Amino acid sequence: MRVIFLTTFIVVTILVSASRCSPPNRIESPTPTPRPSCGYETCPKPKAGYINLHLVPHTHDDVGWLKTLDQYYYGSKNHIQDAGVQYILDSVIQELSHDRKKRFIYVETAFFWKWWQEQDDAMRHLVKKLVNRGQLEFIGGAWSMNDEAATHYQSIVDQFTWGFKRLSDNFGECGRPRVGWQIDPFGHSRENAAIMARLGFDGLFLGRIDWEDKSYRLKNKTMEMIWHTSENDDSDDSELFTGVMYNTYSAPPGFCFDINCQDEPIIDNPKSPMYNANRRVSTFLQMMVKYSKAYRTQNVIVTMGDDFMYQSAHTNFKNMDKLIQHINAIQGEGLPFNAFYSTPSCYLKAVHDSGIALPSKRDDFFPYSSDPNSFWTGYFTSRPTIKRFERLGNNYLQVCKQLYSLGGLTRMDRPDLVAMREAMGVMQHHDAVTGTEKQHVANDYARILSTAIEDCNDITGKALRKLMGAEQKISMSSCLLMNISSCPFTEENEDGFVVTVYNPLSRVVSPLLRLPVPSDSGRYSVKCPEGKEHQTQLVPIPPETLQIPGRASRHLGELSFIAGHVPPLGFKSFFVSKQTNAAEKSKMTTPKGPSSIGYDGRFINLDEDGLVTSITIDGRTENFEIDLGYYIGAVGNNEVFENRSSGAYIFRPKGSLNVFENKPQVTIIRGDVSSEVRYTFNDWVSSILRIHKGAEPFNIEHEWTVGPIPIDEKGFGKEVVIRYHVKDLHNNGEFLTDSNGREMLKRTLNYRPTWNVVLEEKIAGNYYPVTTRIAIEENTNIWSIVTDRAQGGASLEDGTMELMVHRRLTHDDAFGVGEALNETAYGVGLVARGSHFIVPGSHGNARKVVQNKVLEPWVFLTPTGGADFDDWRGRYKMIGNGLKKPLDERIQILTLEPWTASSHLLRLEHILEKNDDLARRNELVSVDIQDLFADWEVVQVTEMMLGANAAKSEVTRLKWHEQGKMKEAQEAAEYQTTPQPPTHIAKLKPMDIKTYIVELRPKEHY
Repeated sequence: MRVIFLTTFIVVTILVSASRCSPPNRIESPTPTPRPSCGYETCPKPKAGYINLHLVPHTHDDVGWLKTLDQYYYGSKNHIQDAGVQYILDSVIQELSHDRKKRFIYVETAFFWKWWQEQDDAMRHLVKKLVNRGQLEFIGGAWSMNDEAATHYQSIVDQFTWGFKRLSDNFGECGRPRVGWQIDPFGHSRENAAIMARLGFDGLFLGRIDWEDKSYRLKNKTMEMIWHTSENDDSDDSELFTGVMYNTYSAPPGFCFDINCQDEPIIDNPKSPMYNANRRVSTFLQMMVKYSKAYRTQNVIVTMGDDFMYQSAHTNFKNMDKLIQHINAIQGEGLPFNAFYSTPSCYLKAVHDSGIALPSKRDDFFPYSSDPNSFWTGYFTSRPTIKRFERLGNNYLQVCKQLYSLGGLTRMDRPDLVAMREAMGVMQHHDAVTGTEKQHVANDYARILSTAIEDCNDITGKALRKLMGAEQKISMSSCLLMNISSCPFTEENEDGFVVTVYNPLSRVVSPLLRLPVPSDSGRYSVKCPEGKEHQTQLVPIPPETLQIPGRASRHLGELSFIAGHVPPLGFKSFFVSKQTNAAEKSKMTTPKGPSSIGYDGRFINLDEDGLVTSITIDGRTENFEIDLGYYIGAVGNNEVFENRSSGAYIFRPKGSLNVFENKPQVTIIRGDVSSEVRYTFNDWVSSILRIHKGAEPFNIEHEWTVGPIPIDEKGFGKEVVIRYHVKDLHNNGEFLTDSNGREMLKRTLNYRPTWNVVLEEKIAGNYYPVTTRIAIEENTNIWSIVTDRAQGGASLEDGTMELMVHRRLTHDDAFGVGEALNETAYGVGLVARGSHFIVPGSHGNARKVVQNKVLEPWVFLTPTGGADFDDWRGRYKMIGNGLKKPLDERIQILTLEPWTASSHLLRLEHILEKNDDLARRNELVSVDIQDLFADWEVVQVTEMMLGANAAKSEVTRLKWHEQGKMKEAQEAAEYQTTPQPPTHIAKLKPMDIKTYIVELRPKEHY
């Protein structure tokens, strides 16, 4: 380091001298703008023959946890936690500006952007200078550090993309992150790593992995590995260097120098009676010996920071300066250490340049346990209503972005879209969608998302009015209270309204719509754009729903009809009017013997008590049962492992599942649109099995309502699960769960691929995150359960799948949140309502059902203003196609959104895995981007990396050596080239995602 900086000083001095000696009358050419020196070339060079200690100054800033986002940023409510992000950034920037050797990394773009907007030009210029010379480096770069269990891949990609855009727009190439930094999430998914590889990252650093896994890796020097992140892509593109850090992400014990720390500062004045430099350095280096023994190269990454550290950066850096100085001063005394300020990317480059061969990994890092009795599998389900709200938010964000682009809106509308992008970015945080935040923070997350949805309403309304050819403003309302069968709009317009269904999928859909209406009897006319009357059905809302606390609605019924053939990325309107003729009567009965409900050869078969016994599909009957029950949450003092409580993070059941044994009350409803069986188990658990006509792919909805969960007389909480039994299917302890909604991973009871696991908690230790689907199979007999939100799930017995849907607990689990997971609303325990979708059949069919539920058609409601159907049809376009034609059923437009003033961001994805469609498993699917849209012409196409912050042709990732692979073969692979199709032709293999920036202009007829 001294040589490098001394050389730099000499060069600068020579240049200055030459300038002073130039002839006085010589005309000087303008000084060229210096090329930014960010990137690997600015990294300090490791010293050969020494253990190089890469000290990484950093702060980990949760985008909400114990305090809200704004409370953390401004430093308010410090009685909860002493943290103020604005002061951290102020302090760090000043300290970096005083010494070019110092470095710092920043991760959470949400906080940085909030700070950046408040800075004047002088400060912004200083920050850009620090970024350009590699002193301030953005790592990760997403809007927040996302969770990896409860998050959906579409939302992960979105929030990285938005964080990247803010950085690229302000810092250019030097603002492009090259390394993933997932140091605090509670387990790590393979799909999240696959996303990071597609983002162009050279590596990923993790903080938390299972304690047994970590112990094994420390002993065997496998803390760093090559992660194969996809079963569908064996190329280098899917491989990712992954490193696990020794001390999670904290400073070494005893060496926290922040103002909130109590550790001893380094005192190096020999005349002081408190002199401790020799002792402190010796202690530090003893720890570094341990660190170094866990890794394969002569480089050690040493994180110097923690949660919300560096409010006084000077305090930290002053002590680190002394630490570095004294370590390097004694190098000649036989101590093999060389210390310097570094960053994760500089450390990664040093490991790469060592040429070391690394072991590989193909599974994921779930479930995570921090000790034998603490499995962090409860948060897979915690706060189920906020998990559903987040999923709904993603649904609407995609609708909002698509309509913005298809409607050709202007930059004036961008702020409304930005609010939704940023709200969803915050929701991905590992203490947001996880449900591991304090209650007042959860309330604030809901506020942020609700406000953003309102902003997006302006966009969707304006775009739809334009697409419908509306000359005057008409309202476009959404019903966000459908989860409690309530819609204020249909109360106010009960005599008639227009339903406009927007389909965000790239294929035609025919969804079942259920709209709350005031009466449970009556007759409605529903007309499609051609004037054809649709079959309708009016069903009474269940008493359990009517009694949900806080439900201030007079709706008593739901109007159901099938909205047939809604175009891809298009809309279709239906004219609804209340009729005065005879009322429709629902066919409601109670069980009087074995029976069936269903349509067209697909039936749910019931016994004499109305309980499901089997499902018939096209002549084949499979024995099938459902039961509900609960685990009692363990209560302890958390002082020793065996006394761990179940809490927001931890699932620790006390005993086995308590199944509801009492026969439920049963009501059967048959209709021409849908039929259902309603079960009431007690005053806090009920469910409905629903089958509707023409469901494609075939699936059965199981709607559940749970809460208020009672606390028993001993003060124990409950964790409610639903179990599905396929009685003649033998999965022998193996099951499948999705990874963030994409690839399915095989799970095996009481087993880990990396080490010989010994489970003290055999239930919690076999729970895995289910973002959208869990499945069991025996040969070609495949059954899946699709969820409407993230949940925890397992297959603990042969032929079963169980999913935890709600939990209410009375004790904290002592992992930081400081509150029991005891959600209440309106003075009682929270009621949660949701759905599972039972899909018998192929994985391909299950994936289509997942797509149908993740990107459901969005319903907009408009008053008729007294117009009849013919008037309305004469005034407004009632059907519109966004795409020229439906895409291949395997292909979906993952992203369509405005990007710059004249460009749009387009992503195409292949939704199937190679084994989902054996007949076409290796087949590439071609999409002509220039022939994609109905009303827009594509005039330019540029392929980008997944995060859209760099052209794909401009990004080269580091290549790594893997144990068991021939080095020569790896090097040869680097030079292989394959013929590329024209830019506008996308060729997608299974699980592929391709990203483009496209320029659009209206077609002449538009």
